[in-house]
Amino acid sequence: MKFSISFFKYTAMVVAALCMASCDDDDDESDDNDTELQQVVSQYVNSVVIPTYRSLADESMGLADACIALRSDAAQAKVKAACDKWIAARKYWEQSEAFLYGAAADYNIDPHIDSWPLDKAQLDIALKNTALMESLADDDLSGLETLGYGLLGFHAVEYVLFRDGQDRAVSDISENELVFCAAVAQDLRNQCIRLEASWCGIDNVTSAKKEILEDAELEPTNDYGEMMKTAGMPGNSHYKTQMSAIVQILQGASDISDEVGNTKITDPVSSGNVLDVESWYSWNSIADFADNIRSVQHAYNGGLSATPQEHSVSSIVRSKKASLDDDLKIAIANAISEIEAMPAPFRNHLTEIETNKAKQACNVVFSKLEETIEFLQENK
Repeated sequence: MKFSISFFKYTAMVVAALCMASCDDDDDESDDNDTELQQVVSQYVNSVVIPTYRSLADESMGLADACIALRSDAAQAKVKAACDKWIAARKYWEQSEAFLYGAAADYNIDPHIDSWPLDKAQLDIALKNTALMESLADDDLSGLETLGYGLLGFHAVEYVLFRDGQDRAVSDISENELVFCAAVAQDLRNQCIRLEASWCGIDNVTSAKKEILEDAELEPTNDYGEMMKTAGMPGNSHYKTQMSAIVQILQGASDISDEVGNTKITDPVSSGNVLDVESWYSWNSIADFADNIRSVQHAYNGGLSATPQEHSVSSIVRSKKASLDDDLKIAIANAISEIEAMPAPFRNHLTEIETNKAKQACNVVFSKLEETIEFLQENK
């Protein structure tokens, strides 16, 4: 989440929720008890959302452990180990951005762990705060609550670990930076575990994860997976119909497609300012963008691959209008290809001519998703 678009993203989610509620009001709830729709929603939750968040939680635990190890013994090999873990965790976070609704939005996890640009001026002040550094060195993370989102999450850890797309020289990392990095990585881990528990239920995570959440007092208050899988059932106020859940899946995919093309790529090209680039210390931007569109692909296909599953949003669309399904799948694959074809690192190629094809490809995905939403609402 970029600071300048945080309000936009929040507003988009509110608008989507209001639209969904409006659609629910117009739906005849009695005609939405469809076995296939229920299977599609369950497939999406069980085979896309939960495994993605589980992998994110697992890799974020590895990242926290690596940053703690680096703090304890500052060695170049341990910088590399932490960088590798950052890349691994980052992949699954970016592949989750088609479902930033639910826990990621309700608990402010998205801005908490993925705000950029890093607030370097405030970070310099925080690193000189003796009381804060001493408490963080004792693994007391409460001091992080006094800091803004621009000092937390992936990009704070990235700043400490990377320079110019490479593992940072350990001799350049201060003791206070090592302490801060380990603390922020643990906070990041906690939030990622909360995402997993929020969608699969806290009793379905490992005992180690459950203990972390209990210690941090971050136990989820909702079971978002169950909430979505019971769409259309009596008493479900979030998803009054099964189709509203399908629309939510598509709307989440639409939102991130729009953001990649019209914010993540467009904003830094328009400003020419490297600070507007997401993940610019690690030079991971292009991978970020491609994984965002893969999250769209996974959500649409009902599985973590480019192949549609038997029970997927793709299968529903195909049963109603095969040409629309074909167009959307082609658009998604093309967007991933065009993003990955941009010259790397993205931060050194902020020109229209080098980025326009990728931006336009993302906009085609966005328009096709919006067309699909409208079509399904009209052809229930």
